[in-house]
Amino acid sequence: MSSQCQSKTPQPTPSHVHDYSQVMDEELVILTDDSTDTEQEKSAEKAKRKEAKRQKAEEEWLEVEWKKRVEEEAQRRRVMEEEEA
Repeated sequence: MSSQCQSKTPQPTPSHVHDYSQVMDEELVILTDDSTDTEQEKSAEKAKRKEAKRQKAEEEWLEVEWKKRVEEEAQRRRVMEEEEA
């Protein structure tokens, strides 16, 4: 066969080559694979969530206690005012 039996698909020339790895795209989203997290990272995240939960529960408890004390003080004042009257 002769050299005429070449592919009909045009082959890119060096002027058509683009290096897209250097293109900046501010809308580019980088997807990460969470399955690569180490056990230590997972454990640390779990501990952080547990501590946040504990702290929230403690804050709620302190708020309830504060409201209870305020109500008890108000009750004492009412009793004292009634005794004085």
